[in-house]
Amino acid sequence: MSGPGEVIITNVTKTFSDTVAVENINLTIPDGSYCCLLGPSGCGKTTLLRMIAGHETATEGDISIGGQSVIGLPTGQRGTSMMFQSYALFPHLSVLDNVAFSLKMKGVGKNDRRGQAYEVLKKVQLDPLADRMPAQLSGGQQQRVALARSLITNPKVLLLDEPLSALDEYLRLQMRAEVKKLQIDLGITFIHVTHTQPEALALADLVVVMDTGHIEQIGSGRTIYDEPATTYVAEFMGGWNVFGGQVAGVEADMQTVRGAAGEEFHVPVDGHTKGQDLNFGVRRDKVHLAGTDGQEDRGNSLNGKVHAIEYQGSWVKVTIERPDAPELVAVIEDREYFARPANVGDEVTATWSAEDVHLMEKAIGEQNLIGESF
Repeated sequence: MSGPGEVIITNVTKTFSDTVAVENINLTIPDGSYCCLLGPSGCGKTTLLRMIAGHETATEGDISIGGQSVIGLPTGQRGTSMMFQSYALFPHLSVLDNVAFSLKMKGVGKNDRRGQAYEVLKKVQLDPLADRMPAQLSGGQQQRVALARSLITNPKVLLLDEPLSALDEYLRLQMRAEVKKLQIDLGITFIHVTHTQPEALALADLVVVMDTGHIEQIGSGRTIYDEPATTYVAEFMGGWNVFGGQVAGVEADMQTVRGAAGEEFHVPVDGHTKGQDLNFGVRRDKVHLAGTDGQEDRGNSLNGKVHAIEYQGSWVKVTIERPDAPELVAVIEDREYFARPANVGDEVTATWSAEDVHLMEKAIGEQNLIGESF
């Protein structure tokens, strides 16, 4: 049985004239979960959010909330509330009256609506500032007022469109923790659009990675980061070196793959046969510089020249240039790196174990383009 905040999107497509914004989207967001729609600008995530809210109409398909189709229902009857990227607070109204405004539009009496607004302000820890004007608030406080205004209608689903993007880095991290705690306390479904990978990983129970109107992968943050399904997900999430090539040989538990530049890789067997194309990757923190950790041979190695070194406190990012091939990045624990540090311009050998290789498919967008070319 569907919970009140369960959102089910079935075969949803949205077109604007000849442009396909989202195509054949199927997604179930469980009641009470925190879902992040993640992807670059233009991937369709905001269009999908607006269709759930009722600000856009699906060209095809169905959207249900709590087991009821909301196609054709006005925004106020869907059980959703939307917090926009622009807070759009009324400058002439107090914090309390900003939050109570939607109840005023519904004809709720002054004392009643102000009482309800005050209770919501308590939830976001702004009740001491109820009588202030928006201009007297910090950016983080304004963001919480906008959040309270979205919650006053007791929605089953709260929709957040890039809610933290206007904040500076310190406030963004602070508000990230507060928004997550609020969602847990309220127990309602949050659907949050973002283009920021760390934000999605930190907040979401369910991450939906999108590109060019398609869903590339759905899963927990850990699954998305540790087990990317496609080359796009690995590259977009960061933290991965992605390779491709043809299977040159298969042994009992290992296969050899020859890359475009002639390099050879050793990867786990997965049913591919000789001559087939194969895409795979290795996490940057699994890559070492030969000799820095006392192990020279880890099964895979590539030579190159150090292009950049970035010290990040507990780890060091080393970017390695390779002739006629993409850069390779190693993220090395600080003690390991400084035992035998490298310098920009040094010739180095990067190594990693075959067991740390993860196999993946081509990006769905690339697969579609391949299909359209025949």
